[in-house]
Amino acid sequence: MTVRIQLKRAPAHRVEHLPAWIRRKEVTKIHGPPDPLAVADIVNHRGDLLGRGLYSPDSDIVARVLQRGGDALDPDWIKSRIARALALRSHLELGDTTGFRETNSEGDGLPGLVVDRYGDHRVLQVTTAPMRARIAEIEAAFRSMDERTSTVLVPEGAARKESMEPLCHGPALTALRYREHGLEIQTAAPPSQKTGAYHDQRDNRVHLARLASAVAGPLLDAGCHVGGFSLHAAAAGIECVALDQSDAALKFAERNVRANDLSGVTTVRADLFGPLDQPALRRQFGAIVFDPPKVVSNLRDVGRASNAMERSLTTLLPRLVEGGLLAVCSCSHHLGIDAIDLCVGRASGRAGVHTARIERRGAGADHPISPLHVEGEYLTVGVYMRG
Repeated sequence: MTVRIQLKRAPAHRVEHLPAWIRRKEVTKIHGPPDPLAVADIVNHRGDLLGRGLYSPDSDIVARVLQRGGDALDPDWIKSRIARALALRSHLELGDTTGFRETNSEGDGLPGLVVDRYGDHRVLQVTTAPMRARIAEIEAAFRSMDERTSTVLVPEGAARKESMEPLCHGPALTALRYREHGLEIQTAAPPSQKTGAYHDQRDNRVHLARLASAVAGPLLDAGCHVGGFSLHAAAAGIECVALDQSDAALKFAERNVRANDLSGVTTVRADLFGPLDQPALRRQFGAIVFDPPKVVSNLRDVGRASNAMERSLTTLLPRLVEGGLLAVCSCSHHLGIDAIDLCVGRASGRAGVHTARIERRGAGADHPISPLHVEGEYLTVGVYMRG
């Protein structure tokens, strides 16, 4: 039986304006069984077909649009869209890199499926019930294209929202190994942070190292994870202080420094939102990268997170040399460049320094964004110079 999702009357509920996500509050009626394998017809208040989407019976986001308009959906849409995504990556100029994103959910027409490559291994992160129900088909599609091993990951947070069981299934690995712009990197295998690493910052790490090399003074990598910005800065000959709250992450960072025969990197265990009074931090820096974990999950969190970031930046800005660079990162679309600008501006005023934004950056080309999916543009990096 076909599932039919009827929307309330609203200006946005037209074919050309249909958002990528259909929330339960926008729905009048749902006809059909609560089957996550169903492809739902999405209709307006008059019953006109607007498009088709994946159905999540127990989620607040009841449908994720696969196709707008009335054309029939290709029965092999999963395999064909995965093939198209991999073909795109083969044409991107990723440099000397074997760690990148192979499919980016809505950006590749595969909502609920994020796949990250780590050398000869890939991690398939599934965050919706309909993609979980299709995981055998997804794995078969990848196997038909190459023989890489894979881990299937259903994170606990997504599992709760979609009434699924969390899952981490694959070969027994303690670390994932990959190359990023010529550097050999190891990170913890799932279950860990995200799929293991953060490929979205790959190009930003190289770019910031290039900018920082023109400024005298060391780089502070606040929220370094397994080395992040520090590794590329050290490769450019810049002294670095790599800060993270996780002992496990710092051990990987130290391992990555040794593996690449780098020097001049000091690791510090500290909370980005703590006092930041360790001796290694109480010095002048030529560049500061402030890259916290996701601190905003919804609009209600923005004020609290902005205040916490402002307090930390107020502490750090006086330690930035004149002409020095500050990069502030947010991995939530709720906390975009306007909120970051406001946060940096207020911190600058409290610290008694002048700053000006010189760049706005985001994720690399292997993280495509669907134009009607504002939530897909989650990574924002504001780069500022101290006057």
